[in-house]
Amino acid sequence: MKYSLLLLVPLLLCACQKDDAGTPTTPQAMYDMAQQLLKPNVENAESDFAGALQWLRKAAEGGLLRAQLDLGGIYYAGGHGLEADARQAYDWFQKAAAQGSKEAEVFLGMLQYEGRLGEKNVQEAMKHWRLAADAGIAEGQYRLGRLLAQADETRQEGVDWLVKASASVPQAATALGNLYYKYLEDATTSAAWYEKGALAGDALAQHIFAEMLLLGEPVEKDTERGMAMLRMAAGQDYKPAMARLINILRNGKAAEENESEAAAWDARLQELISKEDTPSGK
Repeated sequence: MKYSLLLLVPLLLCACQKDDAGTPTTPQAMYDMAQQLLKPNVENAESDFAGALQWLRKAAEGGLLRAQLDLGGIYYAGGHGLEADARQAYDWFQKAAAQGSKEAEVFLGMLQYEGRLGEKNVQEAMKHWRLAADAGIAEGQYRLGRLLAQADETRQEGVDWLVKASASVPQAATALGNLYYKYLEDATTSAAWYEKGALAGDALAQHIFAEMLLLGEPVEKDTERGMAMLRMAAGQDYKPAMARLINILRNGKAAEENESEAAAWDARLQELISKEDTPSGK
């Protein structure tokens, strides 16, 4: 028995060392553990979100910038049974910004602009977005540009920022399309920006450019391409485009042939609407 116990001690020591070795001790290792616990989500299987959140918080508290950004994003959006918490989101984005993250400045601006910390503060939002924009963050350029473009005295600066952002943010091209159409009264340039936004994947631009193609104004009429654009927007569950597509399919010359497609789009549209009408869909 004594001999067996002596053998058991080294085995227990080895087991303890192995457990210790498998426990994350650095912020990066903690972050990796959080990602591992979330990984099954990719395969639509069970994931340990609560466990991942604990390790993510430890990594963030340890000063890991990526973890601070991710944790801020989680509290900003909520989900997985976690309520959105603007104050916690702000605190973590502030910590990330203090480390020099210009991505964090974008979110800090959004929190201020949306009034999620109290009253809406446009000037404070613009300060954060300008920091991000000056650092080359396209999302910051887009948000700053869109705000500046609303006023006559800063419109040109806004346009300049939106042009820079349009290389990476499809919505920036769409915003330029709106500007040239509503304020600069240049329908041809407006159409060019809508087309760029549409080709980059923005559903709103796809819908607007589709209408231009279907009407033949201010671009050359192209019904086939217009319908293709409309289907692209509808395929992103953009409801106005879905409704328009259904209307065309059911009231066009080939309505009988197109009924099965129209019915499929209509079923999807009704599904989306019903989700909006239930608490779980909000």
